[in-house]
Amino acid sequence: MPYEITNRLRGPSTIRVTGVDTTGAQALTAFSANQALENVNSLVITSAKWAVLPTTGTVVITRGALVVATLYASDHWEHNETAIANSRAESITVQVTGGGTAILTVRKDATYNVDTSIL
Repeated sequence: MPYEITNRLRGPSTIRVTGVDTTGAQALTAFSANQALENVNSLVITSAKWAVLPTTGTVVITRGALVVATLYASDHWEHNETAIANSRAESITVQVTGGGTAILTVRKDATYNVDTSIL
């Protein structure tokens, strides 16, 4: 699979894009671990790690129609919510060109229909 989204109920979600691919516009519902229990209202990108080909690779992160970051080469940033102004309710698109991998962690602001704690 060229991209995958891993969700945790009451926890962060992870987006992983590999190769030359794009996630397409991922709506907020794509980040719900269980849509019957968890209603995602907004997302904040809290960390990113990427490695792309140095001369031709880029990672472009878009929220709705707004490009919020274009990343080059290989690097990471973590837990710096002001690095990408992204506390929005728009969809997320991650596009890797030229080959490589990008992994983003997103914090979900959500409401819950029932108590999901397990005894």
